Formats: sequence, structure tokens, C-alpha cells
Amino acid sequence: MRAEKLRAWLTQGSTPRLYLAILAIIVAVVAVRYQQLVSLEEQEAHDRATAELARVGDALLPALVALDSIHTEAAARVLRSAPERFGPAVRSLQWQVPGQPPIQWAAPAMAMEAPAWFARLLDIAPPEQRFGQVFTDGRTGVLTVTADPGILVDRVWRTVVVQARISALNIFTILFLLTLILRANARMLRRLTEATDRFRQGHLDTRMEAKGTLESRAVAGTFNDMAGKVQSLVHSLRETQQLQSEQLHFTRQLIDALPLPVFVREADGTFIDANRAWQRLFQNGDPGLPGQGLFPGLTAPHLLSPAQSRQLAMSQDNEVLVQPPGHMARTMAYYEAPFTSTKGTVAGTVGTLVDITERKRAEQALRNEKDRAQVTLASIGDGVITTDLAGCIETINEAAQLMTGYTAEQAIGALLDDVFRLYEEPASQAATRATGDASMAASTRPAMQEVLLHRSGERYAIEYTASAIRQGGGRASGCVLVFRDVTEASHLRHQISWHARHDGLTGLLNRASLAERLTHALFVTGRSPTLLAVCMLDLDHFQAINDTHGHRMGDRLLKEVAQRLNSFATGSSAAARLGGDEFVLLLNHQTDVPAIEEQVRQLMQQLAAPYAIDDRVLHTTASVGVAVFPQDDVNPDTLLRQADQAMCQAKRSGRNRMHLFDVQLDHAVQTQHSRQTRLAQGLQAGEMRLYYQPKVNLRTGEVFGMEALLRWQHPEQGLLGPQHVLPLLEDPEVVAELGEWVLREALSQMRQWSLAGLQWEVSVNIAAQHFQRAGFVDRLKELLLTCPEVPPARLELEILESAALQDMQYMRSMMHSCQALGVRFALDDFGTGFSSLSYLKRLPAETIKIDQSFVHGILHDEDDLTLVNAIVTLARAFKRHVIAEGVETPAHGDKLLALGCERAQGFGIAPPMPAHEVPAWTRAYEQAAGLQRTAAPAPTR
Repeated sequence: MRAEKLRAWLTQGSTPRLYLAILAIIVAVVAVRYQQLVSLEEQEAHDRATAELARVGDALLPALVALDSIHTEAAARVLRSAPERFGPAVRSLQWQVPGQPPIQWAAPAMAMEAPAWFARLLDIAPPEQRFGQVFTDGRTGVLTVTADPGILVDRVWRTVVVQARISALNIFTILFLLTLILRANARMLRRLTEATDRFRQGHLDTRMEAKGTLESRAVAGTFNDMAGKVQSLVHSLRETQQLQSEQLHFTRQLIDALPLPVFVREADGTFIDANRAWQRLFQNGDPGLPGQGLFPGLTAPHLLSPAQSRQLAMSQDNEVLVQPPGHMARTMAYYEAPFTSTKGTVAGTVGTLVDITERKRAEQALRNEKDRAQVTLASIGDGVITTDLAGCIETINEAAQLMTGYTAEQAIGALLDDVFRLYEEPASQAATRATGDASMAASTRPAMQEVLLHRSGERYAIEYTASAIRQGGGRASGCVLVFRDVTEASHLRHQISWHARHDGLTGLLNRASLAERLTHALFVTGRSPTLLAVCMLDLDHFQAINDTHGHRMGDRLLKEVAQRLNSFATGSSAAARLGGDEFVLLLNHQTDVPAIEEQVRQLMQQLAAPYAIDDRVLHTTASVGVAVFPQDDVNPDTLLRQADQAMCQAKRSGRNRMHLFDVQLDHAVQTQHSRQTRLAQGLQAGEMRLYYQPKVNLRTGEVFGMEALLRWQHPEQGLLGPQHVLPLLEDPEVVAELGEWVLREALSQMRQWSLAGLQWEVSVNIAAQHFQRAGFVDRLKELLLTCPEVPPARLELEILESAALQDMQYMRSMMHSCQALGVRFALDDFGTGFSSLSYLKRLPAETIKIDQSFVHGILHDEDDLTLVNAIVTLARAFKRHVIAEGVETPAHGDKLLALGCERAQGFGIAPPMPAHEVPAWTRAYEQAAGLQRTAAPAPTR
């Protein structure tokens, strides 16, 4: 119980805890004070004992010296008289004369006044002093005086006891006053606790009595003031709650009275409540469990999930299909609105469903009726226009749009006479007569003949009728005009005949008419000394004009070009359009080829003149291919093909050019094309091979890498070198496909060597067309990822110096992108291009390859020797690796070492070999190089 009371007392506040702290401080201060007091008293007692011993020694020593040394009894009496003379402070005396036994005296032990524990605490050693005196015979007598320590302990004890009584009185007074303060504080806390408990139990009128200390009165006043305010606040809160309860009850009744189903949920989608209409709709007293966020009975509840309901409510098509239990599916429109808290933040949403089933059915029926009417009008070949009483057009079918030239968007709402323009009588007069005549039940007029003016100015002979549109009561609400083109049959025959021989867009001859004209021209030219020129024209960058200005502007341009060709093709000449932007011009009765060239140049100048179309000025040129008859005995199709080939050559030469067909060049092109096709087929058939030529360090004999070289294992011609393959690579697609094959095969072989422990670097030659191809870096990254065992730093890409200098900035960017993957670069055939220090600085290649044409001549050509030495020095200055290719003899290797070039490759070291032969050759070469290095002295540089 005492422990519990103490614990409760300590937890009443900070003052009881301060009591313990004060008590601890008092104990600490008393302990320190008495420690210092005992030390000081002990030192003072020791000093007094020392002074007493000195007094005893000074008094006894002369008496002892005055006695003869042989009178020991007299000396003993002097010693025994010490207690009578000096009191009990002396504990023992000893007189020592040389040559005689010592004389001693000791006082009997005396009881100490201080307790034993205090003596042990002090642990005072008996004070002792020695006094010496010289006799006349030269001997020295020594008197030893020892004091009793008990007297010293008693002195200290008496002082401590006196001080302890004083300290106890002070401590008692302090603790007594603190106790009074604590009791007053405890009474105040107890009264505050009792008042707080009553207030917590609902007794809001509880107040504290203001009495006691000033602090107690202040606490009581503060509590009473707070209690009064809380009581007032609680009363106000209860009134507010009552008002809110009544408002919520009214709101609930209002929501339940709404005929629309309404539901409410929180911002996180948790379902809160729904009104009675919702419950009746789904026949469910509990419309949903809290936290569900879905609603029972919905056929597609995901449409109303929190994640999609807001998007559904904001969309134009906010409809959802609802399947109430026991009822047919209903189409409802979903609406949603957020509601906020008092702080203005969104607290949730209120959603409602509106039944629009009947409206949807009515709309569907109306749409069906309208669709039937539109289909009926569209299926009618006659033009149909309906107007209101004011003469404004309400509907117009497609046939009427075609004959008037106005679209439905342009015509609807316009006056009838502005769209349906007749040559003689305005159509509005016939419409007025039809709507104003109520004598005829159908208000139908006989068909009338008229001329309809198209928007473009064309005229159509039509017959039309005007009839009134009447409501149920017979009152006219508008007019309907039905008309047809009575000249359509003859006009159609004329158009069919014309389109059969002409291009529909430009009006030039089409391909069929061109064939007839060309056949006739060949027949006539074959029987005359004149020449026939077939000119194939293609507009340059026409697709760009289409993309920039649209196809309509492109068609207008084609028409303008056709007009210039027509004006140029005078007499027996003829112009035709084959399709797209390709035209053909036949130049008959030409005297010679220079005359043909002069006429074609004039035509190109006319076609290159600016074209003013609407508010734009377009510029275009033409590439022209010319085939001349009868330089070769050909038929019309062959002559057109030759002109087309010449036109393609003109485009390849830079566009806006003329090219005459060359029969011999055509044969060469066909042969080259067949070879290229055979090369592509060989790549697909797996006839390509990679051979590897070692790259060695001439000084150490180490084989540090390989160069992958392409070979073609031709089925008929055997193994073909690069001189039979590279000249055939003109198609960029074939170049890229072959380059990727080489990279893929080289990486696969490097992976096999890596697994066998052979860590060689492999260099691969990359064509400029392949390297500059879009997506090269991404494709290279994909190939590297297929061989994770191969570090990218072991792959070296060799690019020709001449190719790198074509587009320095782009090549530099591409090289940096590849180097970011870890791949290294070598600049091949260095020295054969326009080499300069700036190029070498800007191209970030790690290795420079000296072209073999310079290496071959270093033994006998001073210029080649100087050039190779300069390249090696240049590479060393720019901190580039340098390797020489084309080493044919050991003498070349020795010379290169003397110049400081340690890396080399060539047939003098090893020819290119299949991959399976490389390891054996490497072992043999390195073993031989090792024996040679041990037998021969190290070369000097």
C-alpha cells in the first residue's frame, strides 16, 4: 500500500518529483561537505599532534643528553615521567644511544570516544618524530616520540558530531517546509481531479471552490472559466446537432421523394447511400454494401465503377444498360456531380440514372424513318430538293448535289434560286404556284423542260416537277422539286468515247491512244529519212508537292503541265499521260539527234517555269529520258521501256536532266543487275563465308586479333574474293543485309572463341551505306545483346577514310553513339584520302590502318617510307593505335619495327583462313615466335 501511495503521490505532478530531486541534492551536498570537513579536521589534528610531539622532544632531549650514557635507569625515569608532564597525548618513547640497548616506554592503551567504524574510516597512522643530539664523545643519541592516534580520532569525531547536529536541524527545517508546500499542492490537485472527473461524467455545471493558496485560487478560476465556456459550447453544439438532424431528415425525405434513382458514394468510391427510387428500381432494401463501389442488378457494373463513372458522365454518350430484377433491360443516361466538404475539398459524388428507354425508341424509330427516306432519295436517279414556305432548302439528295454543284452543307438553308438556278424562269415561281394551288389533292404539276446552270457554269437540259408538301390539315408547309437530266444518255456516250482515248484528269492521250499513235509513227518513220523521238517525262519531287499542298493542288499542277505539253506538241507530235506524274511526248520528223536534244531542252525550260495556281506559285522540273527510232530495230513497247530507262538514269544523275538511251549501256546495266540479283540470291542461299586474317604484334609475337574478310563460295566459280563481291554491291538494301550478316557471323564466331578461352579482338569492315543507314546503332545494340559472352570492346568496326570524310559531322556523331555501346573503330586505308590533322582530331577512331599500297614500297621507295613514318608519328602524337596491312615479307616487318609500328597483318604473316584453322595456326605461330625471341636479341626501336 505504501508503495502504491508513493507511486500515486509521485505521479500527481512535477512538485513531488522535485521533492525527491531536492532530497537527492541535499544528500549529495551533505556528503561532499562532510567529506571536506573530515579531511580538514584530520589535517588539523595531525598538525596539532606534530606540534605536541615537537614540544615533548624539545623538553626531554636536553635532560637525556645531560645524563651519562651509562645511567640507563635515570634515562628510563625521564621517559616514564613524560605522561605526568605532557599528558596522555604521548603513546610511546624510545631513547637510542650507539653501543647500548634502546630504552623504551609505552603508555597503556586508552579507549576511544569515537566509534570503531569512524576510526576505520579515518585510518590515521600514529604520528611519530625523531630528535637527535651529539654527545661530547662524538656519539649521537636519538629520541623517537610517537603520539596516540585515538586522541586525534576523538577530536575529529567531536567536531563531526557538532556539525551533524546543526546540519540535521537545517535539513529538517527544509524538508518540513517542502512537505507543507507538497500537501497544499496535493490538495489542489485532488480538488482539480475531482472536478475534472465530474465534468467528464457530464456534470457540466461543476465548479471549483476558490480557496487555499494563491496558486489554488488561480487554478480554480481558470478551471471555472474553462468549464463555463465548454458548457456554453456544448449547449451550442447540441443545438447545432439538432438543427443538422432536422436538416438531414428533410434532405433524406427530399431525396427519397425524387422519382429518379440516386446514389451517393465517397471520393474513394465507397458506397454511402441510395434513395428509395434506386431501391425500388433494383428491388433491394440494401442497395449495396459499404465499400463495394458496385451496384446490384447492373448488367454492366464496370461502367459505373469509380474508375470509369466520371469518364462516362463527362462523355457525350453517357448511356448505360440497366437490367432490373424481373424486368426488361432499360436504357438509362448516367449523370454524376461531385459534392464538397466544408473545407472545399471533394468529399464524394452523387450519381443518378434517367430512364431514356422510350426516348431512345422514339429516336430509333425516327432515325429508321429518316434512313428509309434518305435511302429512298439516294436510290433515286433524279434530283430531289425540298424547301419550306420561305423558299429555303431543307434537304437535297446526292443526284441534286451533282447536277447543281452544291454540297448538302452549302445548299441547306440557302434560297432555292441561289442553288437551283434555271436559265429562264426562276424555280421559286414554280414552287410558289405549287404551294399556292390547293385545288389539286396531290398538288402535282406536269413536268417542265428547262436548262439548269451548274455552279461551274455548265448547263444541263432537265425536266422537273414542283409539288407542295402538305400537312394533315391540307396546309402547305413547303415544296419538293424532282428533276432529271434528259441529255444524260447522249452525254454519257460521248464521255465514254472520250475517256476511252484520253486521260480523265488532263485530257491528254491515254496509254491506249499512245500505243496507236506510236505504232503509226513507227510505221511512217520507218519509210522516211527522219527520226522519231520518244520522250518519257517524270516530274521531280511531285510527291513532295502532293504531301505539302494536297492532292487537289497536285492535280491542278498536272493539268497545267498537260497544257504546256499540248502547246509544245504541235503538228504531228503528240502528248500523253501514262499515270501519276509520268508523261510521254512523241516528236516526229526530226532531222538528227542534236535537233532532238535542242527541242527537249526547250521543253524542259518551259516546264521549269513557275506555275501560278490559285494564290500559290509552285516550282517543279522534269527529268526526261529519250529513245530515238530507228537507231535500233524495236517495237513500241521496247521503245517505251528504253525511254523509261533513260528517264530513270536522268533522275539518278541529279534530276532536271535529259538522258539519251544508250543500247550498249543498257546491256551493261542488265548484266550488272543480273549479277546483283545473283549476289542477293547467294546471300539468301547461305553461300557467303567469313575468313579471318590474323593481326600480330611484330615485337612480342603475340596474336592479338583477327580481321573478318568476306568470301563467296560460288557453286560454279568456286571461292570468290572481295574483288568479285564488292563491285556488285549497289543496292542499299543488299549492302545493309550483307553487312548485318557479317556482323552476326563475326560475333557468333567470337562467342565460340570466348568459350574456348581465346580472347581475340575482331575487326569488321562496314560499308558507308550500311553505317549511315537509319537505325544502325539500334540494330548493332541488338546484335551485341545476342552474344553477351563477347565484350563489345573486342569488336572493332573498320570504316574507309574516304567515306568518313564525306559527312564529317554525321560520321562523328554515329561513331560516338557506337562507342557508347563499347565498340571501337579503326580508320581503314589511311593516307589514301584527304588526310589532315583536323580530320584525325575530329574522327574519334582508336586505330589507324596504314594502307598496303604504302607498306609495299617502304623497302625501295623513299616517299612511301617517309609517308609511313609520318603516319606512325602522327598516330603516336594523337595517342592512336597504328597497324600496317599488306606485310608480304619478313623484311617489311623488320622495317615497320624500325619505324615504330609494332602491329601488322598481311600474307607475309598469314593469309585469310577459315575460322576452324585459326587456333592451330595461332599456336604454331606463337610457339615459333617464342623460340625466335629466345634465340635472337630484342630488336631496337
